[in-house]
Amino acid sequence: MKIAIYGRVSTEKQEKQETINSQLDALRDYAKKNNYIVYQEYLDDGYSGELLDRPALDKLRDDAKKKLFEAVLIHSPDRLSRKYIYFGLVQLELKKSAVDFIFLNRPDSKDTPEDNLLNGMQGLIAEFEKAKILERTRRGRLHKAKRGVVSGGRAPYGYRYINIDRTRNIDGHYEVNKEEAKVVKLIYELFVNKGLSIRAIIKELTSKGIKPQRGIHWRSSTVHRVLTNETYTGTTHYNKHMAVSVNNGNRYYRKKNNSLKLRPKDQWIPISLSEELAIIDKDVFLRAQNRFKRNAELSLRNTKHQYLLRSLVVCGNCNSPFGGIPYHNKLFYKCRNRHRQFPMPATCKEPAVEAYKFENAVWNTISEAFSNPRLLLKNIDKLNERKTKTIGNVEEKIKDIDQLIEKTRQEEDRLLDAYKESIISIEQLKEKVTEITAKRNSLITEKEKLQTSEDRPTKTYIKENVYSYCNAIKNKLQGLDFNGKRYILTQSVNTITYHKKEALIRGAIPVEVAHSGNIESIAPGCYESLLPQPLWPFLRVDFLLHPKNPPGLQQPCLRRI
Repeated sequence: MKIAIYGRVSTEKQEKQETINSQLDALRDYAKKNNYIVYQEYLDDGYSGELLDRPALDKLRDDAKKKLFEAVLIHSPDRLSRKYIYFGLVQLELKKSAVDFIFLNRPDSKDTPEDNLLNGMQGLIAEFEKAKILERTRRGRLHKAKRGVVSGGRAPYGYRYINIDRTRNIDGHYEVNKEEAKVVKLIYELFVNKGLSIRAIIKELTSKGIKPQRGIHWRSSTVHRVLTNETYTGTTHYNKHMAVSVNNGNRYYRKKNNSLKLRPKDQWIPISLSEELAIIDKDVFLRAQNRFKRNAELSLRNTKHQYLLRSLVVCGNCNSPFGGIPYHNKLFYKCRNRHRQFPMPATCKEPAVEAYKFENAVWNTISEAFSNPRLLLKNIDKLNERKTKTIGNVEEKIKDIDQLIEKTRQEEDRLLDAYKESIISIEQLKEKVTEITAKRNSLITEKEKLQTSEDRPTKTYIKENVYSYCNAIKNKLQGLDFNGKRYILTQSVNTITYHKKEALIRGAIPVEVAHSGNIESIAPGCYESLLPQPLWPFLRVDFLLHPKNPPGLQQPCLRRI
């Protein structure tokens, strides 16, 4: 008799354990023992039994209609499908083509009402068992998460998951992968401090020969996941996603629920990790998220017209954002609260402002601020004063920390004396010394941070570099195209408040104390090089500018505060 062999495993884990090979070996031996002629083997590796759309099963069904074999040899009914309704559908379809089923776990099964009933019962039991296992697993993991235990799943890039050790009573947990952790820090450095885009980060990683965790090339989605995963700050979440079924045009899916969807945030279960598992500082992570938020607001997608100040202007009357609107072949900025209420009467009466005049006024003001060294130095002095007041008595704080460090050394000496007098055991000594060492290391880290905050360049050094910076950037700003101006504005302006034909600009100008390269030689489009990241935090100069002269807004004067 000519037969076909069908095999299936549902997960990659089963594939790696060679479950499919053990199935095939048993089926081949049975076929050889009974002198069956094997027409073809149909194998679905890693496909769920809950799905009917499987490539090998579809091919088997098509060939059965062509009567290319007389029977199908399968290990057990649940290999064909774990849903009874699907099992019955395929069985009926093949029966119409005069193709029988031979199950290795029940080789004597016949096409009788009793055997069909038994096959149906086995299918229902298999379906019930799977549902029961899934529910038990779900509840067990939920319970562990509430106890603060990380359970299963693939660890994020930068970590490895250590399985549960029941013999030593150790729960599953994460460990830092030191090499990958360095890459995570590099990605955040490039994104947050260097201002690189995700694509530019991928180019940088590739040029350095750094490989991703899986695959050959870095993907944008992989880098995005690294930059948005809170686990790196020391807090991970369970129950963050739900599995959903999504049809994105593919014919075959390995699982019924082939995609993930975020749950409402109140359903997430936070799990605090130990301090040594925190790879990224929380402040750095928040800065990355703020940049994503800012990028979304400034995205050029779905825009019909170019507005230089898009997403930067707010209404001084009602604090709503201004939006661009065309009117009689001209572009205007208008408070969104005016037309958002339609058909109800508008709640804001702030008039619209012509885009061309408004943009010129703002750009001229910003250009003057960038190329005015006196303005920058004046604000640097003010910011320096605030910084000095904030730091206050740093030297006294360092002295206090030195005293605490000395106390830890004295404690160690007393413990050694107690051990020599046999007052404490060696185990107690080790435990106490470990605690004291951790405390001393924490104090040393705090001291280093305070010393770093004191390490600032001299006023003369700052003055020389600010004048050099302003002279170099002045001509470059005048020749910028729309994208260049847009980049400068989005990097330096926080908000532009417009009210009664007056605009108030709030922002910060980054000034690098030791600028590298020649600003005049920057190629068109390389705007990132025009505004370098500051080497010293207090050299990010806050400004408050006021372009006046209504109604034209063409020749602004500056009111500096």
